[in-house]
Amino acid sequence: MNSSSIPQKTSIVKTFAPGWFASVMGTAVIVIALFVFQSVFPFAKALENFFLFASILLFLILIIPWTLRWFLYSADVRHDLNHPVSAAFFPTMPISMLIIGIALEKVGAGFLAEDLLWNILQILWVIGTAGILIFALTILNAFFHKSEMQWETSTLGWLIPPVSALLVPVLGISLATYFQGTTWGAVNLMTSLIFTGFGSILFIFVMSLVFIRYIFHPIPPAHLAPTLWVGIAPTAILTIVALKFTKPLALFFQATPEIEQTLNFVSKPLAVMLWGFALFWLLLALIVTLGVHQKSSIPFALSWWAFVFPVGAFTVSTGALFQAIPLAFFQWIGLSALTFLLILWLVVAANTLIGVWRGSIFVPHPSPKH
Repeated sequence: MNSSSIPQKTSIVKTFAPGWFASVMGTAVIVIALFVFQSVFPFAKALENFFLFASILLFLILIIPWTLRWFLYSADVRHDLNHPVSAAFFPTMPISMLIIGIALEKVGAGFLAEDLLWNILQILWVIGTAGILIFALTILNAFFHKSEMQWETSTLGWLIPPVSALLVPVLGISLATYFQGTTWGAVNLMTSLIFTGFGSILFIFVMSLVFIRYIFHPIPPAHLAPTLWVGIAPTAILTIVALKFTKPLALFFQATPEIEQTLNFVSKPLAVMLWGFALFWLLLALIVTLGVHQKSSIPFALSWWAFVFPVGAFTVSTGALFQAIPLAFFQWIGLSALTFLLILWLVVAANTLIGVWRGSIFVPHPSPKH
């Protein structure tokens, strides 16, 4: 009786996909999206608490099979780390720690003491940042040592490592401001600048590489179609970073009020330009996805969570722009994106639960040969 249940449980751990934490990312980002529009979106505060606790609970559940797999099925983990499709999704675990941290920063003050909250945020940031760096180096090193890499294995999922680097300053800048004047304040700021630098350049490299693949080679299989949407996230995140950097940079480098005013002025048009690419890619991803769907149905897979976080990042960046440049244009686009985000989350979450109940979501999809 027990013997029949053991293989089922262990097989879930054995085939546990590294991309599962994209569900945590997609859930936690809604907290931040609701926060930036909480003054105009109904029931925002209640929904913020729901999605925050849901994302934390989901993280705690997923970390168990994710960790067990490293010890019980280390060969499978190594295989995935060397695989050109699955490897890119390993950073979703440390990314989810940063997204939860950013969400806690926004609404955690309601149930956590200030000192405790910021200490928790610092711990999440340190672990998340270290994990992002380790996975980025490991994955790129593995790719560099492959004698043959087929174009068919490349997807915009490859953007996840550079996207993860760009998330480091989103929380790091807030920590640098809070701990300004201390060693941790300097560490947070300098690390944020470093990760912004290599994350931005990696984004350009990888985006160019996969862009060529989409033009000159067949687009990825239908179940990987959602990875196209990952292209929305980098410049959406950079929009937020451009707006956030002004204050801590002025404080750390002891800028004059005139220089701070100039930085603040320049950051706004720069943010709009970066956001413009995210908007363009959102429209392109929507058109391409609808085209793929017309040719053949897109089967539900764990990769559908790649729809959610990029839309969430776009929504947050639009809200940040609206706070900096209070134009109705940004407000209406942001509210439309937030509504779309919530509907998207409901659809993907419901299908995920159905897949878990049936066990179908734990069956790996066939992937391109490498």
